[in-house]
Amino acid sequence: MDYETEIKDLKRRVGDLEGAVNVLAGSAGLQPELQALRGLTVSGFDKVEDTMSRFVRRLDTMNTQIWSLRDDFPDLVGAALRKTTNTEN
Repeated sequence: MDYETEIKDLKRRVGDLEGAVNVLAGSAGLQPELQALRGLTVSGFDKVEDTMSRFVRRLDTMNTQIWSLRDDFPDLVGAALRKTTNTEN
């Protein structure tokens, strides 16, 4: 009996079984380049998400200010017209 060949065959079969279990469990290892790319894309999307959140907050602020101006506009125009009419007389 060739023990070395049998041990190599058993190691290969165990490796195949471990690989199949990792694939089924979703924990198969990725190549380092893919791992780095994944990290870069995740951090890039996080930055984009943060930027979009700030942009949306600024739009909300502008929307609030515009609606406030819409509410105040008639009084502002009236005051300006009264002031102009009083200076003309």
